[in-house]
Amino acid sequence: MTATVSDSRRPTAVSDGRPTTPLRQRLIGAAFIIIVGAITLAPVLYVVAASFDISDLGAKFRFGLTGWHDIFASTRTIAAIGYSFLLVIRVPIALVIAFAIAWLLVRVRLPGQRFIELAFWFGFLLPVFPMMMGWILLLDAHYGLFNLALLELPFIHTAPFSIYSIPGIIWVHLTLTTVPIMVILLTPALRQMDASFEEAAEMSGATTWATLRRVTIPLLAPSILTAFVLALIRSLEAFEVERVLGVPVNVDVYATRIYDFVSLEPPLFAQAMALSVLFLAMLLALGILYQFYLARSGERATVGARAVRLQPRPRTWWAWLASVIIIAYLCLSLLVPMIVLILGSFTKLFGFFFLRDAWTTAHWRDAFADTRFIHAVATSLGLGFSVALIGTLLFGLLSWVLVRTKIAGRHWIAVMIWLPWAIPGIVLGVSLLGLILETPGLSMLYGTIVPLIIALIIQQMPIGVQLLRAAIAQISAQLEEAAMMCGAGFTTIFCRVTLPLVMPMLISVFLLVFAATLKDISTTVLIAAPGIRTMSLLMFDFTLSGQLESASVIGVVIAALCLIVTAISFRLGGRIGIRS
Repeated sequence: MTATVSDSRRPTAVSDGRPTTPLRQRLIGAAFIIIVGAITLAPVLYVVAASFDISDLGAKFRFGLTGWHDIFASTRTIAAIGYSFLLVIRVPIALVIAFAIAWLLVRVRLPGQRFIELAFWFGFLLPVFPMMMGWILLLDAHYGLFNLALLELPFIHTAPFSIYSIPGIIWVHLTLTTVPIMVILLTPALRQMDASFEEAAEMSGATTWATLRRVTIPLLAPSILTAFVLALIRSLEAFEVERVLGVPVNVDVYATRIYDFVSLEPPLFAQAMALSVLFLAMLLALGILYQFYLARSGERATVGARAVRLQPRPRTWWAWLASVIIIAYLCLSLLVPMIVLILGSFTKLFGFFFLRDAWTTAHWRDAFADTRFIHAVATSLGLGFSVALIGTLLFGLLSWVLVRTKIAGRHWIAVMIWLPWAIPGIVLGVSLLGLILETPGLSMLYGTIVPLIIALIIQQMPIGVQLLRAAIAQISAQLEEAAMMCGAGFTTIFCRVTLPLVMPMLISVFLLVFAATLKDISTTVLIAAPGIRTMSLLMFDFTLSGQLESASVIGVVIAALCLIVTAISFRLGGRIGIRS
């Protein structure tokens, strides 16, 4: 029997079955603030302190500005900052494309709607790095299949495309990250909006464009801004694509410069931290402005008290045309590079499909016989299950505290939980690396898998808590109160009442975190010891060393695992609404 969703939002307190006193609530709140703050604030504070080269010298502290001076004195670093902002141009482009696709999915009877939505989710959850290798096979200036095909034309004498360029980097991000995540964020917002607002405008004589400009977009401005800010943060923290496609043509971004600083012998931590603080300050300022805008603009009700109309428009001929265009775009951006990547893993020389006896299975045999690959698979699976299990339980507990309790400081806890969104993966990795190496008692953790588990749990905390928070909020608090009245303590209530009722969402969060762990590179590339390599890191190492054939095999394996996990998550996700 499923639980009934209720409007009851009477929060209970964290307890063992007895009412908590105000003092006890304050103590519990302080404990949660300290724990969450240690997880999310410690990396930020360390980055700031290390950027000024603060250290204890006996009776006094040393305070220096060498790192800040060096980053502004380096023309290469200044250029990297400029390229970082130049590449952000993909965000407004993606916003226009994603909004158009989301509007068509929700407001028009689009043929193949379910397939299109699932395809964008697959695109979002697919690992970027192996898909980027597929684009290398298609758009490399020397052996890219698109370029080879165009060179057969009599009026084309040089390769028209080059993946190793700023347009190439922008295209890879548009197709694999920026557009998919914006479609995923905007589609539910449009679906929740009452279509009668737009119909009223059109009945008054407004055109579709006028209705979009004066009704739809203003009402959805907070959701549009959320998608824009999140995509902007993701674009600024991007690392692996820029490292592979940008460095050969001297295009650095700030994340690749941080990687260079830390990878040097000896590492230049002060410069790396100063550059990290610069972008952290920008991202935090962006977050503050975003919150200020939401506070000033207030809530915009898009669902009224009366019956809501969500019926899409009748299907027309142009709906079929739009569907064909979107599906063709999905095939070009997702299916074609994936197929080419799979084929490339079976070539003797990566990307050269037309050599005599070009095909071989030797790379696959070598990969499965290579102890490095076997260890990487074991490490990835162990890391994925550890992060997903520990993280899901932690996220569930934090979500319950935010929804069900009145403990002091829970609003600050919510803010700190969202803080990792503003910490790029490369910055989070380097800050945890510095904390572990310089904190007495923690240095023994270096060389183990523990730092990777901590870093990935912190990185996935915002999305995990948000999903579980929404699921717990849908469950009537009366069910937990009834258990409390029967004498059950907090542990019993949480494990035997709350968790079973949100089990479908728990499983979905577990699988999503597991998939994210499998494909992560930026967060773990610096904190992982040389002897600990996940499949993604091993693929990254092979790519940088020119072993593209071996890298393509690992990329296909990672993509297959992520697709399997995503498919399972979708099947379970369809039952969330039944169980919640």
